Amino acid sequence: GEAGMGQMTDLAAPVELKINAGDGMMSFRITPVGVGAGTPETSYGALSRFGGGPVTALDMPTRSPGSQSASGVGIGAAYETVNLKLDLGTLPLGFGRTDIMGGVRYRVDFSDQVSMTGELSRRPVTDSVLSFAGARDARTGERWGAVSANGARLDLTWDDGAFGTYVNGGLHSLVGQNVQSNSRAELSGGMYWHIHRETDSRFTAGLNFTGLSYDKNLRYFTYGQGGYFSPQQFLAMSVPFDWAQRSGRLTYEIKGALGVQYFKEDPSPYFPGNRTRQTAAAQAALDAAAFGEAGATNLTATYPGQSKTGLGYNLGMAMEYQMHPQLFIGGSLAMDNARDYRQFSGGLYVRYALQPYLGRPSLPVKTLKSPYAF
Repeated sequence: GEAGMGQMTDLAAPVELKINAGDGMMSFRITPVGVGAGTPETSYGALSRFGGGPVTALDMPTRSPGSQSASGVGIGAAYETVNLKLDLGTLPLGFGRTDIMGGVRYRVDFSDQVSMTGELSRRPVTDSVLSFAGARDARTGERWGAVSANGARLDLTWDDGAFGTYVNGGLHSLVGQNVQSNSRAELSGGMYWHIHRETDSRFTAGLNFTGLSYDKNLRYFTYGQGGYFSPQQFLAMSVPFDWAQRSGRLTYEIKGALGVQYFKEDPSPYFPGNRTRQTAAAQAALDAAAFGEAGATNLTATYPGQSKTGLGYNLGMAMEYQMHPQLFIGGSLAMDNARDYRQFSGGLYVRYALQPYLGRPSLPVKTLKSPYAF
């Protein structure tokens, strides 16, 4: 991504305590988090697409909007049984906005083969520093961002042990501080085959279809934009696979997918929902072009729409090793790619059991993840 905008480095150090509670497990979490995007370039072209937009870029041509970064500590708790999961926590305390996050998920088993899961949730949108922590333009003092997705999701699955199929859908409202509100609808489904399934190894492969639509395109970084991928049309078809293996005290998993993606984005004003400011931005853009400012090519202060089709892939690996009846170490690596998006992630963890564990390691691996990784 572009420095100060779409680029993001995210470092989290989750600490979790899990204890037995009734028929389930209670978890308590503390998660220090640091995120950074760097500083926008000082050319007019870059400064006009951040915060105060073309007006501020012309008025303060030598002043930087500042480095875009945030750090904080998230706290939370969760309770989980076979069919029920509840969690409640905070956006990391220390970010630009204080907010409560959480969700409730419940699964109903209609038979040994058919199950349905419903979820109500409020989750942070972690696409960028702007959408996750919020941004501040040092030139104007304005803050905006910290977007949350609020809504419901429903999943229906049929699995006979050899073959399975599923369909799921969701509706969410996206809101943030000084960000135009948005809505999202999604529908996906697919099928999979348990090609190999034994006590200590499993291999599954299938076919997945996904459709996604947002009401507004708010992927940009001027005041009022949300900084998150929000196409009006998104269609994807992929072939996912998952291999899990257990060998003595070592368990590992390799999974990924390869497919094709299409998305379409509508044009988006620099200042959505603010006609006065948008008019001033368009006039400032014309003035910048007349003054010969480098990068002054967008004369309407409107981000253009686009349509793209391309290959997409993801690949992930995870492993865990039991060093002692009470001590486990593990780690993971993953990469994700689309036409104009690339992400790399990795993690290491140590798990200590309060009582010696003499059973077989779990299959597949249950890695420790940040509660903000969705």
